[in-house]
Amino acid sequence: MIKFGTSGFRGIIGENFNKENVQRVAYALAMLISKEKIEKPIIDVGYDNRFMGDFFAKWVIEVLISYKIDVNFFEKSLPTPVIGFISKKHTFGIVLTASHNPYYYNGIKIIKDGGEIPDSFAQKIEKIANAVKFSKIKTTAYEDGISQKKICLVNNYEDYIKSVLSYINKKSICDYNPKILFNSMHGNSSMVIKEICKKIGFKNYEIMKESIDPYFEHGLPAPYLKNLTDQAKRVKDEKFDLGLALDGDSDRITCIDKSGEIYDCNYILTALFNYLVKEKKFEGGVVHNTAFTNLLSLVAKANDRADYVAKVGFKHISEIFKNTDAFIGGETNGIALKNHLFSKDGVLGAFLLIDLISYYRKNFKEILSSIEKKYHFKGKVIEFAYPITLKKKEEITDLVFIKKELPLMDRKLISCDYSDGVKYIFENGYWAMIRFSGNENVVRIFVEAENEKNCLRDISKLENFINVKERQ
Repeated sequence: MIKFGTSGFRGIIGENFNKENVQRVAYALAMLISKEKIEKPIIDVGYDNRFMGDFFAKWVIEVLISYKIDVNFFEKSLPTPVIGFISKKHTFGIVLTASHNPYYYNGIKIIKDGGEIPDSFAQKIEKIANAVKFSKIKTTAYEDGISQKKICLVNNYEDYIKSVLSYINKKSICDYNPKILFNSMHGNSSMVIKEICKKIGFKNYEIMKESIDPYFEHGLPAPYLKNLTDQAKRVKDEKFDLGLALDGDSDRITCIDKSGEIYDCNYILTALFNYLVKEKKFEGGVVHNTAFTNLLSLVAKANDRADYVAKVGFKHISEIFKNTDAFIGGETNGIALKNHLFSKDGVLGAFLLIDLISYYRKNFKEILSSIEKKYHFKGKVIEFAYPITLKKKEEITDLVFIKKELPLMDRKLISCDYSDGVKYIFENGYWAMIRFSGNENVVRIFVEAENEKNCLRDISKLENFINVKERQ
């Protein structure tokens, strides 16, 4: 059964993510393109460093070319944002990736006009893919596609590099010359990072974990706090000015201050939004999901900028980008600039952060502290994911979303928002949230409180409320 989640179709390799299902998805997309009578369709196809990524990509291609769709195939593993950016000129982009999921997962992201396809389009793909008899799907051998020039092998991503460079001040970065420790987490960001640094003329950096490891050290290729302990220690001990960690397909970003403290995009987006509005005079508002720090909303309000809220999942942010004046948007682990991409880009985020600290000539923690002081709000957002069974999901659904029982908290509850999971809104701008993942069998708990101690206290109460303990 093919089902698109928060970000594409994902599954366990050899179980529901297999040759048959990826070719079903490719067939469904080909049928929709044919129905829309798009002339001379072109699809850009790429993959990340996951196990058999290039094989799955070629199996997708063998279907597409059989239905009169030309393909640009990136032979080397490249970041999802690179494929997304280049595909803006063409009909679609397809990336074989499961992003930050465990090593035994793979997936397909389908990109249109620089953003992930909306739910309505994904549902059309699901319907066709699940209905077709696999034996009826036509394929053309990859080698024949090459010889017949239906497949164009490409490695050029210069336009993407130029776009990233257009948002940063090369002179400012080179003058300040911060010492940067990148962490590619065995993903595919290294080659692009090196190319951008070369264009800037910037050499004061090092990249951790850039070797290809499809097992991702038997962990998650995700820039989560627990995965960055060694990098944070190095940043502090070796006096780096900034640490930057990207996930497996390079669309997520986390930063580490020179003190060793780790910050996700709750703080990255807030600092960048404030910087781009105040110093670079960007026009427009900001969009973020429901599980985001209240500090960003306060910055937007104080600067008379629109503050848009989307459901979790960058495709929802993309839709708001298309219909509002928001110029920047983000979720906990990713940010986007609308004029660059409608979807998140960890590489762009990394260089915007380098630009930020170079402009102010201060470390990230100092910059964030000044924002907190100016807008009179200090908070800490912490998120945990908990693996659950389908039975457990039913229990939580009954308790939280059907009976709508309330947790016992040491806070005054102002309101409850059930538009995306459930968000409990407390006094003084603090909140907590429970929602199911759209990609994995996990439930997530988010809390914003005054400090880490109070966050963990509130999280513990919510864990007891829905009876979960094992954190992913």
